[in-house]
Amino acid sequence: MSESSPEKPTLDAQTVLNAVDTLAISDDRRLVVIQRNPRSGSGAGRKELLILIRALRKAEYRVRMFRSRPKLDAFLSISEKAGLLRCIVAAGGDGTVADVANRHPGCPIAVLPLGTENLLAGYLNLPRCGRSLAVVIASGQIQMFDTATANGRRFLLMLSAGVDGEIVHAIHQSRTGTIRRMGYALPTLRAFLSSSPQLIRVSTPDAGHIATGTHVIVTNIPRYGFGLKFAPEAISDDGLLNVRIYHGATRWHILWHALRLKLGLSIHASECTKFTATRVTLESATAAPISGVQIDGDPCSSLPVRVTIEPASLCVLGRFVKKALRQS
Repeated sequence: MSESSPEKPTLDAQTVLNAVDTLAISDDRRLVVIQRNPRSGSGAGRKELLILIRALRKAEYRVRMFRSRPKLDAFLSISEKAGLLRCIVAAGGDGTVADVANRHPGCPIAVLPLGTENLLAGYLNLPRCGRSLAVVIASGQIQMFDTATANGRRFLLMLSAGVDGEIVHAIHQSRTGTIRRMGYALPTLRAFLSSSPQLIRVSTPDAGHIATGTHVIVTNIPRYGFGLKFAPEAISDDGLLNVRIYHGATRWHILWHALRLKLGLSIHASECTKFTATRVTLESATAAPISGVQIDGDPCSSLPVRVTIEPASLCVLGRFVKKALRQS
């Protein structure tokens, strides 16, 4: 995704939301638009996409699929389409979902996970299954979740600054196709061997917190990539950001911290600072610039970054979504 600020939405989100209550979408909305990320997913994933389309058409939904974002936006800019739209299917990874949410805020989104981690789909209990997603779309059941903005750009799951941000930047600079988990190995090794952690200052104008550390996570969900439980108490619809500031002096201290989280070992309270906030600012604590920042697995702008919670700003289709998230 581009690092520029979000484009002005081409679809009147309020027109869509007028037919959406806290439980379901009106059944007379029969248009399903699919935004496909052509760089996400294996052959099996693309097969599930075709299964989804066939299942929806069998259920007499009108389906349109787009690879081009501008073409999808132009299609939805036609006013009568808004009155028919049931949802936009984000067929890709977390970055694809975030991109759709940025371009069409407030519109109901269904997720077909074809990316590497698919954190959002995991917490929604949405498998990589076109037939199952067709059932979810037909049910029309929705849930509203919090999102956040980083320097005005919306993200759904988390922002981090530090070594993993550097890894994300390195991967995207060299990306030529689908990112697979093995693709993280070399950038991760280089980040841990060739760089030293920089000190980041975190402040909250509303709560009065000020702390510094070498790795910062601002999240809205309990888990990070690879199943790491950085913020197990996080709730996706409480109107709060969960902030974690790690104080490891070296990259290996941070790695050792992550390994112990993965193994379920005890973490000493002095290793990190934890708090919740509605607004938080991250900036370099020294004169050195810090560019290693990522949101939802995509590169973000360099520090300083100002993060603000946006309560109930993401409309997602899914069954028992809130229960699934709280039990994750």
